[in-house]
This record gives sequence, structure tokens and C-alpha cells, in this order.
Amino acid sequence: MMDLKGEAVKICSLCLLPRPDHEPVCAICENDEFTAAELREDAGLEYRLLAGNQLDLAYRSLESDVARGGEDGRRTLWLAWLAYAFGDARAVEIWCHEGARLEPDSPEPCVMLGLVMMRGERWAEAVEEFEAALNKPGVTLERRALLETFRAEALANIPEW
Repeated sequence: MMDLKGEAVKICSLCLLPRPDHEPVCAICENDEFTAAELREDAGLEYRLLAGNQLDLAYRSLESDVARGGEDGRRTLWLAWLAYAFGDARAVEIWCHEGARLEPDSPEPCVMLGLVMMRGERWAEAVEEFEAALNKPGVTLERRALLETFRAEALANIPEW
């Protein structure tokens, strides 16, 4: 097992997942904005796998945890982001709906669904998801600005009637 304790990692500003410090672009969501962090000693296995860029192992570990009853909003969101990285839109939707069920006040499942809708050029649905995320409690100013940017991009792609 790898020992990453004390290793420098970054937290992606879009998917909020740990990434290796040397990675210039997030391998999960292709974002290039990060905040610095140090891998904590008590970080769980999945967190360590994500920080080590072992995405396939992280996905299998998360699925195994969920199958054994370790389902929570954070894990389902991580599974959704990994499915997004792997291009599995169906799995993203399943995990986002499950995450929204577990944490109805979280904007993150709506953010993910909006991005999936944009990828599929389902612009009106993307706008709806970003608006739903913007209406959730506790959205930070930085997150709000990002969501407004995504919403505007989706709106710009909706043809006029």
C-alpha cells in the first residue's frame, strides 16, 4: 500500500477531489484551478487513491464500500465524479440522484448533472440543473460565480425560437 502521508496534494476547485501536486489539469474534471493541501495522516483509502491518481482503484474501492453499506453523500458524489472522468454518463446520473437523495441540500449533484447535460448538448436541462444548484443553501461566492459561468455558457448554446 502506498504511503502518501505528508505528500503535497491539490484540491480541485471544480470537483473538490484531491489531485497529485504535479498534475497541471485535473484528470477527473479537466479543471486547472486548485488549492494547496497536505494529505492528512487520517485520510481514508479512497482519498489516498484519488490523491495518488489511481482512479480505477478508487472507483472499485468506493463501489465496494457502498455495496457493504458505507453509502453516504460524499462517496456517491466521488463515484459520480469518477464516472464523469470515465465518460459513463448513465453512472453519473445514477450516483447524482443517489447523492441528492442522501443530501438534498447539497448543490454538488446538480452541478454534476449540469456538466453531464452540457457534455451531451442538452443545454436547457443543464441550465435547470445549474439553477437548482444556485438555489441550494450554503453555495459559496466562488462556487456561485462558477455556476453562473456554466449557466451562461449553457444558455448561450440554446437556439432562439
